[in-house]
Amino acid sequence: MATNLFDKHSDKLAGTWSLISFEMFDPDNPQKLIHKPHGDEPLGKVVISNSGYLSAILRSPLDMKPLQNDEWIKASDEEVLSTVRSLSCYAGPMTLLEREDGGFLWHTQVEISHNPNWIGKVQTRNADYTEENGQAYMTLRPVNLYSLEDGRKARPVLKWKKIIT
Repeated sequence: MATNLFDKHSDKLAGTWSLISFEMFDPDNPQKLIHKPHGDEPLGKVVISNSGYLSAILRSPLDMKPLQNDEWIKASDEEVLSTVRSLSCYAGPMTLLEREDGGFLWHTQVEISHNPNWIGKVQTRNADYTEENGQAYMTLRPVNLYSLEDGRKARPVLKWKKIIT
């Protein structure tokens, strides 16, 4: 098994990241944008601890409607469905590997998730870290294709901006 290199890169990756774009591309034409599932201003945060524990939550602002009651337990089934359909969250320890091109391959061993099928399994992302004018950015490309509501497959690309070290 490859050596986890998170400690070597923790100074770059540990901190809080804010989602700035979530785009889906045609798997056969990587330049062809086919969907922005969370619109032009997606909501998302990733927190990566100094020890390599990741917690991620993403939510579409397109479906944000106030509930009829402040108490979640009293929300109607329709309200709950509308609220959680575009929610994605998971957490677990990361294993970080270096790719030959200088990027990273990271695996998160999912301990808790919005999707019970992810628990106990690994979520894998190709990750590229960049800096522009002193600002840190991270682009994540999940290795698996995602399914769109219409049944098409798409390659997701998520871009994150570091907001807290």
